[in-house]
Amino acid sequence: MRKKILLSSLLVMFALVLFACTQPVELQAITISGADNVTLDFQEEFNVLTGVTALGNDEVDYSDQITYTSTSTITNDLLDTSEPGNHVIKYTVAVGEVLAEKFRTVTVNPPQAVEGEMLVNADFSNGTAGWDTYADDTGSIVLSTEEFDGNPALKAEVVAGTNAYVPRFTQMNVPFENGKTYEISFKAKSSVAKTINLQVGEILASDPWFVDFKPGLTINKVIGTEWATYAYKFTMNQGEENQRGGVLFELGKVGEERLDATMYFDDIMIEESTPDADETAPAFTGLSESKSVLLGNDFDPMNGVTAFDVVDGDVTDDVVVEIKDASDAVQEAVDTSVEGTWTITYTVSDEAGNEEVFVMALEVVGMQFAEDNLLVNGSFDAALGDPAEWVVWSQNWGTAPAVAGAVDDTNGVYTLDISNGGGDAAWAVQLQQAGITLVEGNTYRVVLTAKSSVERTVNIAIGYGDPWVEYARFNDVTLGTEDTTQEFVFTVTQPTYEDVMFVIEAGTTANFSDSVITIDEAAINVALLDQIIANGMFNDGWTVWSQNWGDMPNVTYDRTDGQFNITTDKAGEANWAIQFNQTLTLEPSKTYVFSVDAMASVARDINIKIFTAGYTNYLEALDFMLTTDMTTYTWEFTTPAEGQMADLTLTFEMGATANFAAGTVSLDNISLKEKDNAEAPEIIVNGDATTVPDFMFFGDGAEASMMLGEDGAELAVTTLGAEAYQPHVYQMIDSLAAGNYVLKVVVSADVARDLRLNLVLPDAGYASALPDGKYDYQTVENDQVVVYVSFTVENDLTNVKLELDFGNLGGELTSAAGNFVIEEVLIYQNFN
Repeated sequence: MRKKILLSSLLVMFALVLFACTQPVELQAITISGADNVTLDFQEEFNVLTGVTALGNDEVDYSDQITYTSTSTITNDLLDTSEPGNHVIKYTVAVGEVLAEKFRTVTVNPPQAVEGEMLVNADFSNGTAGWDTYADDTGSIVLSTEEFDGNPALKAEVVAGTNAYVPRFTQMNVPFENGKTYEISFKAKSSVAKTINLQVGEILASDPWFVDFKPGLTINKVIGTEWATYAYKFTMNQGEENQRGGVLFELGKVGEERLDATMYFDDIMIEESTPDADETAPAFTGLSESKSVLLGNDFDPMNGVTAFDVVDGDVTDDVVVEIKDASDAVQEAVDTSVEGTWTITYTVSDEAGNEEVFVMALEVVGMQFAEDNLLVNGSFDAALGDPAEWVVWSQNWGTAPAVAGAVDDTNGVYTLDISNGGGDAAWAVQLQQAGITLVEGNTYRVVLTAKSSVERTVNIAIGYGDPWVEYARFNDVTLGTEDTTQEFVFTVTQPTYEDVMFVIEAGTTANFSDSVITIDEAAINVALLDQIIANGMFNDGWTVWSQNWGDMPNVTYDRTDGQFNITTDKAGEANWAIQFNQTLTLEPSKTYVFSVDAMASVARDINIKIFTAGYTNYLEALDFMLTTDMTTYTWEFTTPAEGQMADLTLTFEMGATANFAAGTVSLDNISLKEKDNAEAPEIIVNGDATTVPDFMFFGDGAEASMMLGEDGAELAVTTLGAEAYQPHVYQMIDSLAAGNYVLKVVVSADVARDLRLNLVLPDAGYASALPDGKYDYQTVENDQVVVYVSFTVENDLTNVKLELDFGNLGGELTSAAGNFVIEEVLIYQNFN
C-alpha cells in the first residue's frame, strides 16, 4: 500500500516539473551586438546594419526591429564616408516596454594623397575633404564644390575680415623636406579682381601662433575674373625637419584692400623644383623713416633692428650703420646731449650681392613736459586703492606663471615676483593700469624707473580693447640689477579715448628669467607744445560755469536763434554761482565802450564784470534789470595806467542776484571796442553767437556763407566760383618747424563731391607744403568723412595758410554746391 502511495506522489511531482519547464520566458532585456566602434578608410563602403543584431533574454531575435539615428548622412543604410571625422550612430530596439540602445562611433580617416602628390584632394574630386577653414567675427568663408566642364572646383564664398588671414582655407601636414625648393601652383578665378595672400607654414595653438616656412618673403596674387594659373616658389629652410605645416590661402584684408567675393580654386599642386636666381635683397624690420629721441637719452641705432634674407636667413650681423650729423659729417655715435637732426643709413647685402639700403631721419628733441602724472599712484607711495589702480594679470592656462604683485608704500616701490616661467608670450604676465585719457595729436613721455633681480627685458604697451587698439609700444626695455630710468616719447595718432591701458609685459620676452622686478616709478606726462591750429574743434569762444556742490543749479546752454541762451532752475549760493565768461586782453589808460543786447524769459537782474586775477573790477554793472524784451545796454569804462591787462575775465553773473528768477537769459551782439576810434577792432570773440572764431571765410566769386553751428563751421554754398578757392575757409599758421606732421579734417555734407585741402605758402608764390601740391578727397552724401594727410616739413616754415577749398576743382573731379559742416581741423607734429 505504501509503495502505491509513493509512486503516485512521484508521478504528481514529475507532472508539475514538466509543466514548469514548458512555461514561456518573460522578455526583460535586449542585447545589441555587432555595433562596436570602427575606423574606415575615406570613401570605404559601410552599411550601418551589417553585422548588427538584437537578441532578447527570451532567446528571440529582434534584429529586424533595429532602428538608428545619426546627425551624419546615411542613405539606404550606407554611411556617407566621404566626410572624414567621427560619425556617431544610435541604435534602438523597442519591444513593448523593453528598450535597448547602443551608441557606436565610426571614424572615417581623411583621404590620402595620390601617390606622387603632396596634397590630399588637390583637384577637389572628393569635395572639400582634406581642406580646413578659419574665420572670426570680422569675416567668414563657406566652402563647397561646383563643376566646370564636368570637373569639380572649390567654391569659396568669402566675406573679408580685418586681417589677411581672416578668412582662410588650409591644408596641414604636407611632407615638405628641409633644404628643398618647391613650386606651388593653382588655378583660380574670382567674381571681382581680388588680392590674396599666400602663405606656407605651421599653425600653432599658442603664441607665436605661426611658424613661417618662407620668412621675409611676402607673396600676394591678384586673382582675376577669368580662370588663370598662378604659381610661386619657396625653399624650405627651417634648420630641422618639420612636416606639420602646409599651405594657406588667406582671403581677408591685404594692404588697404578688403573685398568680399565668390572665388574658385582648382588643381592645387606642389612640386619639387629648383630655386630661381636670387635677385631679392634682404629686408629690414624695426626701422622707420623718422624717429625721435629725447634730449639726454641713450640711443643705440641697432636696438630692435633685424635684417632677414629669403635665402641666407638672418643677416642682422652683416648690417653696416653710418651716422651723419646735420652738417653731413660722419660721426661714431649720435650725440643726444643737444637738440638736432641726424641721418642714419643702414646697409646690408646677401651672399648673392643683393643690397638693401634704408635711411632714417633721427631728431633729438628737447621738450618740456607737464609734471602731472596721468598714472595714478605712479610713485607707489600710497597703498592700492579700492578698486586697485594697479592690477596684475597672468596667463591661467597651460604652463601658467606664478605671479605676485604688491606695493611697498613705505619705500615707494612695486614688486612683481614671477616664477614658474613666463608663460606663452611676453603678454602672459602683465602689470596694468586702465582709465587713462590720451588725446589725439598730443605727444607724451613714458618714464620707467625699475630694476630686476636678474637682468632681463620687458615690454611696455599702451592701448585698449579686444581686439587690442595700440597707441604705443616699446619692446625689449632692458632692466638691470640696479635702478635705471628710461624715457620714451610717442604721439597719439589714434582718436582720443578715455579708458586707455598702460601695460608692463613681463612674461616670456627674449631673455626671460624668473625674477623679482622692482618698479620705483612709472609715469606718463603730456608734452607742453604750442597748439598749431587754433580752435580746431570749433568752440564758440565762451565758457559756462556753474556751482557744482551743495544745492547746485541745473544749467543748460545753447546758441539757437542766433543768440546765447543760458537756462537755470536754481540760483545757487551767490551771484557768481552761474557764469558766462570770455578771456580778454585790454590796453592801459584807454576808454572802452561795452554793449550787449539782453533779455530774460522772466524779468530778473544779472551782473556784468570785467576783472583781473586779483578781482579788481574795470567794469562793474551790478543788479541791472532785464525785461522780457530784447534791449541794448551800454557802459563806458577806462582802464588804469598800470595793472593787469592780459587774461582779464568778462563775466555775466546769473546766480543768486537780488532779483533772481529761474528761466532763460538770452544775450546777443556783445561788443567791446575802444571809444572814439572808428578803426578799432572788435575785442569780443563771436559776440553774435554765429561767428566762427579763429577761422576766416573767403566767398568772392561764389554765392556762399559761413556761420557757427552746433557741430562746427556750417557752409552754405549756393553757387560755385570759377576757381577751387571760391569759396574757401582758412587759418594762418605762424610757423611749422621741420618734422613730420599729420593733418586731420572731419567734414560732413549733404552732397557727394570732391573737396580740396592745402597748406600754401603765400611768401613762396603760394607753393604747397603737401605732397603733390594739394590733397583732394570725396564727401559722402548725408554722412561724415574723416581725412588724414601725412606730410613732412624739410625746413622751418613761416606764414603758412591752411586752406579748405569748396569751389570748382576742375578736370574730372566732381564739383557741386551744397551744405557742409567742418567738424574738426587738427594739425600736429608726429614724434613717433
